[in-house]
Amino acid sequence: MSKLQANQYLGNGFSAYGGELEVLLTYQDNKIQDLQVTKHHESEMGQWALDELPGKIIAANSADVDGITGATATSRAIKDATTDALNKAQRQK
Repeated sequence: MSKLQANQYLGNGFSAYGGELEVLLTYQDNKIQDLQVTKHHESEMGQWALDELPGKIIAANSADVDGITGATATSRAIKDATTDALNKAQRQK
């Protein structure tokens, strides 16, 4: 990944099925502005979580959201990676 922009943070999580998962979090004014999964090795089943969970996290402004049914491991990895990125963002402030 190229150089991060202002207010962008990388976070990592691990799925029991797919290995490392990475998110790019844009965080400004104590609010999650954007969340993208930038690296993953998830199966087709995990795709539901990859598609739906970032939007739920942005809307809640928190990684403390319900996971996607049928994609528990991927959901956990996304939430863990988001928490990692949020912790980095909050340490910078």
